[in-house]
Amino acid sequence: MNEDMSFDDETKEKFYLNVFYDKALHLGDAEEAREIFRGMFPEDYISDEDLKLMAQRYRASQDVVQPFMPVIEKEDRRHWYAGATLAHPTWAAFRKRLEEKGWPEEQIDGVDKSSNVIVDLTPDPSGKGADSARGLVVGFIQSGKTTNFTAVTAKLADLDYRMVIVLAGIHNALRSQTQARLDKDLNTFQSTKWFNVTDDERDFDLISLNGKESHKMDAGTFLNSAGKCALLVVKKNATVLKKVNKWLSTPAARDALKNNRVLVIDDEADQASIGTATINPLIRDMLSLMPKSTYVAYTATPFANVFIDPRDESDLYPRDFIVPLPQPEGYFGPEQLFGRDDADGDDVEGLDMVRIIPAETESLLRPETKDDVDGFQPQRTKEFDDAIHWFVLATAARWLRARRSADFDEAGVKVNSSMLIHTTHYTAAHDSFRQPIQAVLNEMRSALSNGDSGLFDRLRTQWVNETEAVDAGEWGREPESFDELIDVAREVIDDTRIIIDNYRSEDRLHYETDARNTVIAIGGNTLSRGITLEGLVSSFFLRPSRAYDTLLQMGRWFGFRNGYEDLTRLWTTSELISSFRHLALVEHEMREDMRTYEIQQITPMDAAVRIRTHPSLAITAKMGAAQPQRVSYSGARVQQRYLERADAEVLADNWQAGETLVSAASSQGVVEKDAASGTVIRGVMADAVLAFLDSFTFPSKQTDMERGQMSKYIRSEIASENPALTTWNVAVISGSGRPVKFAGEELKSVIRTPFKGDGAVGDIKTLMSKADLVVDCSSLSRSEASKMEEAALKAYRMKDEETAGRGLVVLYPIDPESKPQSERSARVREPLAAADWVLGVALVFPRTGRNPGEDSVRATHVAVELQSNWESTTDEESAAIYGSEI
Repeated sequence: MNEDMSFDDETKEKFYLNVFYDKALHLGDAEEAREIFRGMFPEDYISDEDLKLMAQRYRASQDVVQPFMPVIEKEDRRHWYAGATLAHPTWAAFRKRLEEKGWPEEQIDGVDKSSNVIVDLTPDPSGKGADSARGLVVGFIQSGKTTNFTAVTAKLADLDYRMVIVLAGIHNALRSQTQARLDKDLNTFQSTKWFNVTDDERDFDLISLNGKESHKMDAGTFLNSAGKCALLVVKKNATVLKKVNKWLSTPAARDALKNNRVLVIDDEADQASIGTATINPLIRDMLSLMPKSTYVAYTATPFANVFIDPRDESDLYPRDFIVPLPQPEGYFGPEQLFGRDDADGDDVEGLDMVRIIPAETESLLRPETKDDVDGFQPQRTKEFDDAIHWFVLATAARWLRARRSADFDEAGVKVNSSMLIHTTHYTAAHDSFRQPIQAVLNEMRSALSNGDSGLFDRLRTQWVNETEAVDAGEWGREPESFDELIDVAREVIDDTRIIIDNYRSEDRLHYETDARNTVIAIGGNTLSRGITLEGLVSSFFLRPSRAYDTLLQMGRWFGFRNGYEDLTRLWTTSELISSFRHLALVEHEMREDMRTYEIQQITPMDAAVRIRTHPSLAITAKMGAAQPQRVSYSGARVQQRYLERADAEVLADNWQAGETLVSAASSQGVVEKDAASGTVIRGVMADAVLAFLDSFTFPSKQTDMERGQMSKYIRSEIASENPALTTWNVAVISGSGRPVKFAGEELKSVIRTPFKGDGAVGDIKTLMSKADLVVDCSSLSRSEASKMEEAALKAYRMKDEETAGRGLVVLYPIDPESKPQSERSARVREPLAAADWVLGVALVFPRTGRNPGEDSVRATHVAVELQSNWESTTDEESAAIYGSEI
């Protein structure tokens, strides 16, 4: 290694790697970067060994950004992003900020990896591909979406994006909170990189900009400033957006926008952005000014977003990518708190953290109509008092925990604790809660001081019962005793502020930096979306809603409870508990749908995410192109992506199920053997296929191959007025692996290797080759099939007399030792190392020829109808639409 290029010198290493990565990222090719890099320095200054090492590092890091989570993306998209390193200054500064905030290393790595995936989905800066993109990132309520888009922002700023525009909800409070957080997270260690066009007190104001040195405030000036990035955090307000668009429409700005990249983050993207007469057109106008723009919508409730008609190219449909972020470790969502109803009766129970407000007391705690608002006075009930008592006790426990930790200081700083009271959206009623809350606190202070009242015993009993209901031991800690809490609880009461937060109030919810914040917040709409209540331990929630997205967004109690996981409590009604249990199922199924589309490699333009309906709840006010949707396998191909590796009993049973199918098929149909490709059996009765499905176990991750649903579909087709799927073909594929005897016949096994680190169930990505789609078409050779596009193969299958109207089962006897077959493959994949021989399965369903929906199993969901143009399309176009996987 060249003496001047010693990799023991950390500073030089970062410098050289940063320069090399910059070239490689923009070129998209490590070898091209090596040649350019070589010419940048004197001859022999950097050795070939050094250059080779940097190219290897680039390729290794590029492997990291291959999606490790479900991603619905364009077909054959080229991966270009090598991932950020500490040599990238903006990302390095943000990572340091997360470390300073006390984030665990594994959580920071999770943000790094997920944001790498999203950056890789944006346009390649080298110009290879499209210049603009529109995507959707689906998070969870209070789960760290802001952190994720801040990481994406930092990494794109390192790739010379010159401007970032964050559309931060419709309320001033959320916009201000988002601005303040971005300022701290991006500016703390890298203030010279950013120019804040807005700040936490001031939204975008063209008059203020022009009132300064206007020639320096033109958008074109920012866009042409190399090494700098302008940051705007703006409300989704018509007046504000018109000003921004005007600012971006000057001749200088338009000229600069032709050559410079802009990132638009749409936070809470389901709110106001979709289907509105004012905001939606203004966002579209903004994007039309930016030929080199990346628009990423972030939301935890994407119902309106996935209901946009994808055929309207000017709208905000995520045509380039949809990314459902994985649920982070330690996150409390609807399923954890409320449990989940299950469509098949296998319900999931939540933690015992929810307490019921009796229906008969609701009218005592909220005005039922607008006419009831004037003069409304809430009446204290047992549950109302209990919720406030719990807030004080749980906060006291948190203070004790902080004082025993390394973070303790005399002021108890760093412990923010909150309670939410949300009973109505009528702002005139909010202030009436102040007096009864204060009365509860006063009585509690007196009881804790005197220790001899009935209330004192009630508090002790509540603490004992609640700590027994939720065992702190699940999170590795002992619960505090009630006697330990008494003195601290009195301090909590004295420290508590009662805040009314609505558009009419002056003393809004605000957490002071480097101070202890102990808050009971009363509000409605302003506290119902986006804004974070820090350290939320007690919630009293009565606000009725009939919309999925509204209900989920009002759940400010969802999120992370690091250090006080056992202390979260919620008081609400039985009806709302039932609604949230249903929403847990809706969320679960929606994400399973997205995973299914990713497994089947369906593009965003063909992805119709289904949302389960409810008899008394509306999904969202913005239904867009949504239509009733049924489960159908018509024209679908489903294949195993996930393979069981560790359970020898399941592997043996599956192998036997395959052999039984082949034996039954051979006795019924016409057998054709080929030493190279395997065996095809034509004319197999459906009973043999159904028996096989009933006995084969698919991994639970394989959500698109739920055997009960496939069997139900096949049986419904057989029983229909014009029976279908009565006859099948079965194929056994021979590969290049070790010889094996399967169903009495000797053949070569198939090699399939999983990605590294997948554990007991391996992810092989793809089981079938496209030629296997027509393995039972004797009129088409395998070499001919391999040269054809998939849509053409599906169209061929629909016409061929041997396959038209028939289903196909394809079996793959897989070598349990399967090892990567190339050096490149070995970088990301590992040996299968299964406990026994593995059988992989794929099924190809014919299109029934009936209208969409007539060949379906059930109608319990809605989705965008992507199949409405069947009659006007050609056979090949039809195959591309209907033959693509469901």
